[in-house]
Amino acid sequence: MCNTEQIQRGLRKIGWAIAAGFCIGGLAKPVLEVTAQEYNLTIGAGVEGGVELNWDHAGQNAKYTVEYATDLAKQQWAELPHSSAWPIDVTRFELPLVVGAETVFYRVKIEGADPHQVRWFATAISPNPQNKANGYPDPDLAVSFDDDAILVTSNGIPTFEFVSTTPNGLRGQDFEWAIPRFPEPADEPTQIPLLGTVAITTAGLPIYGPNEAQVPHPYGDPYINGILDYCHGHTGGQADYHFHFAPTCMFEAPDGTEEHYNIIGFALDGYPIIAHYTGVHGETGETAFGWLEVSGYEPDADYKSIVIDGSAISTYAWDNYEYEAGRKGRTLDECNGRALAKVTLANGKTFDEASFLGFDYGYFVTAEFPYFIAKYRGTAGTGGGGQPGGGGQLPGGGEGDDAVTAVTPDSGSPGDTLTVTVMLNGNAQPPLPPTQIQPTSVTVGDMSLTGMTRTSRTSIRGTLRIPANAAKGKKDVTVVFPGPPRQGDVRFAGDDLFEVK
Repeated sequence: MCNTEQIQRGLRKIGWAIAAGFCIGGLAKPVLEVTAQEYNLTIGAGVEGGVELNWDHAGQNAKYTVEYATDLAKQQWAELPHSSAWPIDVTRFELPLVVGAETVFYRVKIEGADPHQVRWFATAISPNPQNKANGYPDPDLAVSFDDDAILVTSNGIPTFEFVSTTPNGLRGQDFEWAIPRFPEPADEPTQIPLLGTVAITTAGLPIYGPNEAQVPHPYGDPYINGILDYCHGHTGGQADYHFHFAPTCMFEAPDGTEEHYNIIGFALDGYPIIAHYTGVHGETGETAFGWLEVSGYEPDADYKSIVIDGSAISTYAWDNYEYEAGRKGRTLDECNGRALAKVTLANGKTFDEASFLGFDYGYFVTAEFPYFIAKYRGTAGTGGGGQPGGGGQLPGGGEGDDAVTAVTPDSGSPGDTLTVTVMLNGNAQPPLPPTQIQPTSVTVGDMSLTGMTRTSRTSIRGTLRIPANAAKGKKDVTVVFPGPPRQGDVRFAGDDLFEVK
């Protein structure tokens, strides 16, 4: 008999070639089933008797070769007759009997197959009749690939009916994204951008982070604030449609309590966005989804009481959550993802997430903040993700005079090296960025702070070295933060706040 340790599975980059190994004990009961990284490969009883290999469609131009061995230790693989360079459209191969062998190992080499990511993208994009009647462009999506990336172009028009929930209209875009085919973990997780695209759906629509722009609710949670449509998206300042929560109108509500796994998108670092859910008995629509993964982000008590459970408007969402590894029920890490593994489903069956989904790690949809993704696990991808986002007005860069209120200490002498704290007005306009956004510069007159740390939303600490030849007198203080993508920096200033004596 064979066991799982005897199964060999390999991936090698020859075009796109994959080899999967199978073993049959005695050829009497060929029931072993495994799943390869690119597409499902199974071995079992043939339709007309005998033994068959079966696999998913892997692209019109793919070719395959079937080989066998009787001793894996010697790695002597022989090609089966009539198999070489058959078109992959033939997704079933009848295995000939290998005489005189108690155990036989088979493998299929696929060359020229589409990357496994491609099979998750929509194959047909149809316009919504109501959108068409309202004069919106037909949706457009194209997916291709090269040796390193999945290339996605889209005009960003939904296939479902667009319902406006913001002052912004809907306009076709020129989105282009390059999603890494082989995502690699970074040395350290990277915080997702405050604004703009962090992932895309498999229908070619952007996914944003869990907050808005500066206006109308400064960096608040649009899901909690109720400014999303029935599919959990809306349009931003450039008339670009994007999601902030699971696009539940785009996949079928579950029937019963069976567990579901769907890749609904890809983050810009290449890792998948996975919906893992069951049905909720007696519910339909959005409430029919029982999300099975739990975020580790815990809201602070006041925010939960006043905003989440109350009726107050959410602002500065990121400042009101902390990642808690010990949170009850938590299944996900600080990125809002986890390693994919073999798991036991509620029905008692074992399910190999990594093999089925084709990745060793994924982000998961959650019912709570941050909903999709909090930090990139991998190195960030490239593409047209610079839309400023937000459901309100276009949040351009600006200047906030008198937004810096104090410097402590407020004076020093030439030659001094001081640790100073710069205080900002929490009600400044434009609004201060959330705490996670660090300043690019803090200047006192023509002197710059070094070693800066933003200790809270309204305070920055750093080292001020006063040159020996510094001019005496009072100095203005200026704090500069990076603004929204392509919108310039945001400047906050205060007059005569520090004196060189």
